[in-house]
Amino acid sequence: MTLPDVNVLVCAFRPDSQYHSECRHWLDSVVNGNAAFGMSPEVLGSVVRILTNRRIYRQPDPLDKVLAYANTVLDQPHCLVVRPGARHWGIFCRLCRETDAAGGLAPDAWFAALAIESGMEWITLDRDFRHFDGLRWRAPF
Repeated sequence: MTLPDVNVLVCAFRPDSQYHSECRHWLDSVVNGNAAFGMSPEVLGSVVRILTNRRIYRQPDPLDKVLAYANTVLDQPHCLVVRPGARHWGIFCRLCRETDAAGGLAPDAWFAALAIESGMEWITLDRDFRHFDGLRWRAPF
């Protein structure tokens, strides 16, 4: 089962993103497919924060449009909401120690721990995830 990163969902949404067509194709195949997939509310919260941010985009996306996008993904009958469980914090701490995750790498460790705990494959454009032992990850293309 797959669990997408923030960057995949942002690129799938924004036509001006470098990997828009590849990420959009991947997301469409997941949403329109039959296989179950995971979605983290924290990932979606970050998607909303990024897509509506005037400091990131000269023309940010309208909040209602971004929320509708997130709800379309979440409303799929084969979408499983993935939340941290009892082992998440321990996995997160281990990953942080093993990689000396500080600053910008700490949120990556948090998401890596979520994927590891849930047994899901993390779908991302960020090669920094290769540093996390025990994480199954790949690009969407």
